[in-house]
Amino acid sequence: MNLVAWIVARTPLAVAAGVATVAAWLWWLLIPIRRRLAILNFRSAFPDVPPGVPLRRMMAGLVLGYFELLYEERVPGSVELSIEGVEPIAERGKAGKGTLVFAGHLGSWDLVGPLLARRSGIKATVVVKVPRSERVAALIERVRASYGLGLLPNKTGSMPRVYELLEDGHTVVFVIDQRLARGVAVPFFGRLALTAPAVAVAAAKTSVPVHFLEYWREGTARHQAVFSAFLPVTGRVEDDIAAFTARIEEAVRRRPHNWLWLHDRWKGAPAAAP
Repeated sequence: MNLVAWIVARTPLAVAAGVATVAAWLWWLLIPIRRRLAILNFRSAFPDVPPGVPLRRMMAGLVLGYFELLYEERVPGSVELSIEGVEPIAERGKAGKGTLVFAGHLGSWDLVGPLLARRSGIKATVVVKVPRSERVAALIERVRASYGLGLLPNKTGSMPRVYELLEDGHTVVFVIDQRLARGVAVPFFGRLALTAPAVAVAAAKTSVPVHFLEYWREGTARHQAVFSAFLPVTGRVEDDIAAFTARIEEAVRRRPHNWLWLHDRWKGAPAAAP
């Protein structure tokens, strides 16, 4: 794993873009890893759009993002990230006030999160699902920490730490579009999907402002990140998490190639949305 990371970190990004394109075609033509699931997911959401091009773009961007992440760690400033809307969050942090942010698996999420922490100066902690592989988990933790991004494992009993971080002026980020065995069932592309309610619970309990973070790739080593304005929160957890999920769906509709179609987002939820 360390040898692979060493090679990736030294691959010129123009070459990495070519490697990512080839990898996407190999996945599409020869390697069936979750390809059928990705096609089924995409067609259920966009029945009138041929899935080949957007899914290959998704895979190429996914691969390229990890090249960029490790290259940027070795050569800071190699990857461009334009950030909009972060100023209110940064001001709150300077005043010792926390902020809640939710996001989805858009673009190169493992790159944009650490880059945001490094470039914006905000104290950011992301609630993460720890990979099963200990070696992969250790590598990801090392890289994220090197960028200044805090990590909080998503497990039972983590919410008290979330409240402590908010009181300390941190921005706490929840990625809310992962498949769960349990959660609140809310509509996502016309089907119910089990969704973690933690960010809505935290918002209801603390009255801390909530923002949506959207991000996407503009080209090789060029990315855009936009924080929404402060979002209204009702305090009704199910309604709020449904509204937050709708924001992610809107982002996916704007750029269908920009979301991770490889996971079974709807598994285990009721079959039809109300």
